[in-house]
Amino acid sequence: MRASARSLALLCPLFCRPRGCPLLCAPDSPSISPTAGATRSRFGQHQGGRSLGKKKKIRHHVNPLKDVHMQPLDLPERWPEEGAFTQPDLPLHVDIGCARGLFCLDLAAESSGSANVLGLEIRSALAEAAAEDARRLGVANAAFLPCNANVNLEAVLLRASRCGPLQSVSIQFPDPWFKARHKKRRVVQPELVETIARHLEPGGWLFFQTDVLDLAQDARDTIRQAAAGTLRDAREDAGDWAAPKPKPLACVSTERERSCAELQR
Repeated sequence: MRASARSLALLCPLFCRPRGCPLLCAPDSPSISPTAGATRSRFGQHQGGRSLGKKKKIRHHVNPLKDVHMQPLDLPERWPEEGAFTQPDLPLHVDIGCARGLFCLDLAAESSGSANVLGLEIRSALAEAAAEDARRLGVANAAFLPCNANVNLEAVLLRASRCGPLQSVSIQFPDPWFKARHKKRRVVQPELVETIARHLEPGGWLFFQTDVLDLAQDARDTIRQAAAGTLRDAREDAGDWAAPKPKPLACVSTERERSCAELQR
């Protein structure tokens, strides 16, 4: 089931790593401080999407199980210090499946001096274009890596943890891979969840959102099972989708949300 073309019905499970507190609520994360009303990109003509200027659009569907996408990244042991960020010791937010990087750039601009933002994107051309945008626009706390998160996230976070803590993770509008035989291609897999849960600092959170009910249910079940005892769902009822966005993301929109708002869908 997918939301109709006239609406964007968000299904947003939120998982928190508690600080020994039994409350199931979105944590207050002061390290990222969004500006109220920041619903559009701060970067003017940057349109996001899959277009690379005069080049043809990049394919939307990418099979993550192809050999070319199963290769490990060659990362320095302390990669955040190797030119990725000017302040590599800041708390880190990771956006998995960042596409053209517009959300990451906006979030990084809103959190300048208080957090770093890392976008992971399996389509290397998009990740490289986003990295070039960050350099051109002078967003020194945003970085992008072209990789398959289900292959490389452990190595990325292990090396990043030597510089600063993992504060939060977002997975937003990933490819739903509707066919049953393709569900193994979905980004939310048990091993990915275990990696996130292992590296999140106490009080950190994982936010997932989609407009596809089957995908939302599958992701929620996977996260609940793979991170049982580590991450806690903000809503006990598995059918309750009323969890709000985490405060740091409340005023920063994804490309899909922005497009639907502008088209009044």
